[in-house]
Amino acid sequence: MKKSAIILGVMGIISTLSLSPVVSSANTLVGTVQYHRYHGTTTIKKNYQHFKLTNHQPNSTYKIIKTTSWKNAKLKAGSKVSIDLMANQGTQYDWYRIRSTNKHTTHRYWVYGQALNLK
Repeated sequence: MKKSAIILGVMGIISTLSLSPVVSSANTLVGTVQYHRYHGTTTIKKNYQHFKLTNHQPNSTYKIIKTTSWKNAKLKAGSKVSIDLMANQGTQYDWYRIRSTNKHTTHRYWVYGQALNLK
């Protein structure tokens, strides 16, 4: 009986103080992720190593997002890449899905827009 009275007392204090748990995730910080088709080619900037290559857009709902090194992707500053998708979440910069323009490349990676020379 005493345990239930303590629990009810604590719940009453929490409701009186208007304390509520704060629940947030990457998807709700700015807005939902929106994908757009984007067709074009560009090159990689000199500051590319400050950004990561991932298999999915980092703020998406995918559970397992893997990071790939630029060396393993065989991409470096000045490399030509084609873009087929863009993801926007309401932030200043967007994410782009890129692929090397080499004939034998099939892997696609997501990269932050600041790593690309976009017009």
